[in-house]
Amino acid sequence: MPCFYVPQLQNDSRQVMISGAEHHHIVHVFRCQAGDEIVLTSGDGILATAVISEINKKHLLVDVIQITQPQRSMPEISVALPLLKNKHDNLIIEKLTELGVKRFYPITTERTVRKANDNIIGKFEKVAIAAIKQCDNAYLPEISEIYSLEKLVQNLPEDVTPVAALEVGKHQLINQVVGSQESACIIIGPEGGFSLDEIAFMKQNEVKTISLGNHILRAETAAITAVSQLLTIYLADNPEYY
Repeated sequence: MPCFYVPQLQNDSRQVMISGAEHHHIVHVFRCQAGDEIVLTSGDGILATAVISEINKKHLLVDVIQITQPQRSMPEISVALPLLKNKHDNLIIEKLTELGVKRFYPITTERTVRKANDNIIGKFEKVAIAAIKQCDNAYLPEISEIYSLEKLVQNLPEDVTPVAALEVGKHQLINQVVGSQESACIIIGPEGGFSLDEIAFMKQNEVKTISLGNHILRAETAAITAVSQLLTIYLADNPEYY
């Protein structure tokens, strides 16, 4: 059943009007008709099953028949992702939103190739919206402003453990440095990895380091692998982790 993003959805909604881009998707892309059932996500914890009751040129009405509110599980996963050329960072946002990451920190590093601009965050948000619709996710992740690596480390909440995935040197596995009750921010390096100065800075600031295996991974592969491994830790402790 197709899912659509309706941020005005409330836990007591009985009828909802949908317009704009989602109206277009429902009517012209999915070609839904009156009487069809669809799923709605508010992005802040509400999922609903609804039936289309009326379709007009600029809006449609749906009758809500069931509301669910999946619990936002703790601990939470955050990811600091580098800006990547060829927009491979969009892939990181898409796939990690599907895996349940709740917060993204775009970062620049010494070896970052893609230049930061004012449009990047808005585009990341659109990718995240498409991803929660794809997997019926009730929670739209937060996307911060673009940070330098130094600003990221200095501004992470005190209850979040920073963990950097490194290719150089010997490092422990993620299950050896992050516990099942511990929120973590996984820090992924850019093309070419972190510089030696950046690695030294992270060690000086008590950023834990992990290995993801014995192969050199693309940044997007490393991000998906690290989150998958961390998610396994959380799910083993809480099979209902969401």
